[in-house]
Amino acid sequence: MKKYKFITIQQVQNELFNNKPVYRIFNNRSLKKHGPTGDAQIGVISFYAPWKEYVFSSIQECVFNNTCLMDVLDFMNNQIK
Repeated sequence: MKKYKFITIQQVQNELFNNKPVYRIFNNRSLKKHGPTGDAQIGVISFYAPWKEYVFSSIQECVFNNTCLMDVLDFMNNQIK
């Protein structure tokens, strides 16, 4: 789990997709209130086999500022092995 100012990124229940870890992105304010549920999730980082790399996908109608996007990029560049 990696906690940033506005978001937390973590693998939930050792979830895998294409035999690779899936990382869920949660809004810290909602995460504190609801825990790691669908209500708090704002995106996902998962392995995209055609490109052979991890990609970020947000839920519909979710917006990110540059700080949050840099945090997602930091996680993808430095936390995923």
